[in-house]
Parts: sequence; structure tokens; C-alpha cells
Amino acid sequence: MNQLHYKPKKISEIDTKTDARVSLQGKVSSILENSFVLDDGSAKVEIVSEIIPEQNKQVRVFCSILDEQLKAEVIQDLNNLDLDLFNKVKELYSKSGV
Repeated sequence: MNQLHYKPKKISEIDTKTDARVSLQGKVSSILENSFVLDDGSAKVEIVSEIIPEQNKQVRVFCSILDEQLKAEVIQDLNNLDLDLFNKVKELYSKSGV
């Protein structure tokens, strides 16, 4: 399946066999050698990345999935964002099918 956009998902909803690109939002819970662990409250996942964000930062990560492994393509810092407002807008978009 060839997806041209990143589908917003919770970590617990990812299917590494069928999803090609996803965007995830969460907190960087730990740093590894060439990856980091993202926790969105539903689950945790290791994401391979050339650039490693700081631990405990809120981020949105745009990932490609290859061989059931997530690779960060873009990491967006959300620390200065009003997360309550962001989540309300995201919910409205989801309800409207956008």
C-alpha cells in the first residue's frame, strides 16, 4: 500500500505490516544509541532516528515504516504548544473526517 501522507495514529493503533507512514505525538521517555522511545499514553515504541530529541520533550514524529521498524523523518517540538487546544482541534478534524 502506497500512502502519500502521514496518518495520525496512537502508538497502540499502529500496524507495522500495513501502515507505511504515520504521525505520532507523545513524550520522549528514553534515549538509546541510534533511537529513542516515544510514549503517548497508550503504548511506547522505539523510533530509529539520525536526530535524537531531548528526553521528556513533547514531540510529534512523522515516521516511515519499513520492515516493521519506525524511522523518524521529521520531528516537531511541541513543548511550546498548548497541548489541550491542539488535542481539541485534532479531535474536531477527526470527527469531521479531515
